[in-house]
Amino acid sequence: MAAVAGALVTSAVVVPAAATAATAAPTSAAPASAVTQSARTATTGGGVRWVKWNKAPLTKTQSSRSRTVARPDDGTKLRVLDRGRYRLQVRTPAGTVGWVSKKAVTPVRLKDVSGTRYTQGKVALRKDIGSRSKAVKHVRLGTKVTVLARTTGRDSNRVKVRVPGGKTGWISTSRIMKRNVWGQLARCESGGNPRTNTGNGFYGMYQFTGRTWRAVGGDGLPHRHGKGEQTKRAQILQDRAGWGQWPHCTRKLGLR
Repeated sequence: MAAVAGALVTSAVVVPAAATAATAAPTSAAPASAVTQSARTATTGGGVRWVKWNKAPLTKTQSSRSRTVARPDDGTKLRVLDRGRYRLQVRTPAGTVGWVSKKAVTPVRLKDVSGTRYTQGKVALRKDIGSRSKAVKHVRLGTKVTVLARTTGRDSNRVKVRVPGGKTGWISTSRIMKRNVWGQLARCESGGNPRTNTGNGFYGMYQFTGRTWRAVGGDGLPHRHGKGEQTKRAQILQDRAGWGQWPHCTRKLGLR
């Protein structure tokens, strides 16, 4: 009986184990590709980025030469799905998936904004968000700019702007203002009329003399030119000689 009992015990142990294995096999099986993809996403995906280059192209594959599938604007939030050496696979808020250059995005939170502002002083536009990145252009005080995006959260002190001519770059929020100083000055000097000819030797929006106009690179006489050209020459004059060139109006406007 002991031998029989032993055989029965052995049988009881072996048979359920085999049955369990047979039962488990169908439910635990999974395609190797799905497991591999899941593991890769867990290790390489995740996180978010924000577009810092206007209309950064997203391509179908990792190759920058493959078909463009989307061009998200500045400040667009992208979900990172996968990572390559130079490019990231991302999903846009609209659900489009593509690859984007790592240089075109940033982990710094951005906000897509718009609006018109004016530079407060002479300003260097920087290629990247960092204040020490390469300067792509220098613009004069009061230059009209279009705000494209700004940083948010703890890094809320930088904005991306477009200046006349189309060049874009990053500057400090402290270097832009809502006040249109050149518009105010022109209204004070001439009612804002670029065709003004007072008949006493002063011309245009900013009441240049012919001699001063030519000294800052102007051609002919000021009132023969448009608003943009007159403002450009007035900015050059202010940069060289200060606000004292318009003594009454700049005092009135609190510019000096």
